[in-house]
Amino acid sequence: MGPAPFLSAYLVLVCLMLGSFINLAADRVPRGESIVRPRSHCRSCGRVLTVVDLLPVAGYLLRRGRCATCGSRIGRTSPVVEIVSGACMLAMLVWLGLWPGAIAGLALVALLGFSVTGLALRRRRAR
Repeated sequence: MGPAPFLSAYLVLVCLMLGSFINLAADRVPRGESIVRPRSHCRSCGRVLTVVDLLPVAGYLLRRGRCATCGSRIGRTSPVVEIVSGACMLAMLVWLGLWPGAIAGLALVALLGFSVTGLALRRRRAR
């Protein structure tokens, strides 16, 4: 067994994390906030998120979709965007193989990021 399965798993994990970044961008960009600072935090109580909170999909499940401090709900779209990001990469790797699949998967995740953030911007402007 070569490095392909490990590299494929790594690429899917990277895309899950990119999905988490897409969620951050879609939340902050429409409000005119920086995507760099401040660190990720609960919008209700301001608690800075821990490593556990930031785990794609797993953090949402471990915290049962709520902030660990104040208990406010985390939107269900957060894990969905993360899962779709990972699934885009996995689908392209299965369909096209490692080399072209990785590029196609990253392109799909980038398209997803622009789409989700663009929709968030449109929804914000419509208010």
